[in-house]
Amino acid sequence: MKILFIGYDARYKIVIDTLKMKNEVCTLGYDDYNVGVGSLSSINEYDIVVLPMSGIKNGYASNVKVDSSIFDNYNGIIYTGLKKGLRGNVESFLDDEYICKENTLITVDGIMDRIKDIDKVIICILGYGNIGSKLYDRLVSDYKVVVGVKEDEVGCVFNSFSTSNKKDLEYYLISSDLIINTVPLNIIDEDILNKITGYFLDIASYPYGINEKDVNKYRFKYDLYSSIPSKYAPLKAGKVLLKKF
Repeated sequence: MKILFIGYDARYKIVIDTLKMKNEVCTLGYDDYNVGVGSLSSINEYDIVVLPMSGIKNGYASNVKVDSSIFDNYNGIIYTGLKKGLRGNVESFLDDEYICKENTLITVDGIMDRIKDIDKVIICILGYGNIGSKLYDRLVSDYKVVVGVKEDEVGCVFNSFSTSNKKDLEYYLISSDLIINTVPLNIIDEDILNKITGYFLDIASYPYGINEKDVNKYRFKYDLYSSIPSKYAPLKAGKVLLKKF
């Protein structure tokens, strides 16, 4: 098979090294790799195209400029994480139950490592999905943890509140030493930002929990920590992805 990797993603290194032993592998955005250089102008030459886990954002696949329309008539398979804006035969690694589970565990381990030196008594977790629920389980025995959820999920966990209730959201954000956002929506209004005194760790995918334009307007401790598996444990995360191939 002929495979093209577009846009640098550290966790793909082990995938490329493994696949090139039995396949013709080309890359774009991996300058230090001894494989063929790919081409976007002849996309249908490739049986498989692999995009970064973050997909295509603002016309870029990581460090490579890509017009997603080039895939409109592509006949092969596209592998990525986030499928937004892509058409054709697109498969998300995260739709695989095993990969999703392992990816979540690596992500949670990475978050725990990131916050280990932060002074914290009260922690607010926004979102109670795969990552939020695992974080809650890891933290609740040692800290006071409150969880912001959708309105119809209130009561799913002890000390939960609705993020659509702006009064409660503001109260818990202001009261917390550490805020961990897992929700990929701008759910926090600008007028609350200058009241936050705790450390805000945003691990959500784009468009994140806070509008990017608002982050630098206010002096609060904001840490955008995205694509955690590729930063925290790229080798382990890459081995997990190999299952798909």
